[in-house]
Amino acid sequence: MVENGTVTTEPHRPNFPTNPEDFDADDRISFSKLDNKFILETEDGQEFEFDDALKRWIPAVRPHIPTTDERGSLAAIACGRQAYAVQGVDESEPAQPPKKKRKQEYVNGEDETGGRANTTKKAKPTAEPRERKNTAVYVTNLPLDVSVQEVSDVFSRCGVIAEEIDRGKPRIKLYTDDNGNFKGDALILYFRAESVDLAIQMLDDSDFKLGQAAPGGKMRVAAADFSYKTQKDAPAKSNNKDKKKIIKKTQKLN
Repeated sequence: MVENGTVTTEPHRPNFPTNPEDFDADDRISFSKLDNKFILETEDGQEFEFDDALKRWIPAVRPHIPTTDERGSLAAIACGRQAYAVQGVDESEPAQPPKKKRKQEYVNGEDETGGRANTTKKAKPTAEPRERKNTAVYVTNLPLDVSVQEVSDVFSRCGVIAEEIDRGKPRIKLYTDDNGNFKGDALILYFRAESVDLAIQMLDDSDFKLGQAAPGGKMRVAAADFSYKTQKDAPAKSNNKDKKKIIKKTQKLN
């Protein structure tokens, strides 16, 4: 057969009458009132429909009718879905991952579950106070006629002696009795803590003036202990401004 210039091969239709007047004489042909068409069923079970426009038989297209077993399987699946269905949930909608829900805190301090909300903030760990290094020595058995300058000359061999910020004098205190007489004790403040150990090693249990013993015996040098002293005897704390002045003077010494 030639259609629109293209040669097509039509399936072989043996003994298929194409004249409607001959349909009544053929037992294979019946008229379907539902489809309003002539139906031809072959011995092997194939069905054909007669197309009035084309004047030929074409294969019939029939919807698939489920078998008894197939109908039973479909019914079981439907019953299973109905048994596990959740009320108010549309199973046709795609599933979405659950959103994390933050606990709401109300004005009265309770959370949404009725429990008491923990509104206390964690306290920050307090930094341990740094240990203050001792930079002073306490000296006993000094000659009673000694001066601040003489003490400074001897003890400056072990390190830089701290100076008063305003007057620039060495921070050396000579202790006196109730009558104002020097009693042989002194407090010397160094700039660095390392000078304390050096002064003890070099000057402890020695003569302040070489070859001249003091009335009380050898000079004794020890690390100052301010636990039993009054606040006025302890070295004053320096602020940032004072520290800068001390650093400048130390740089000049270096």
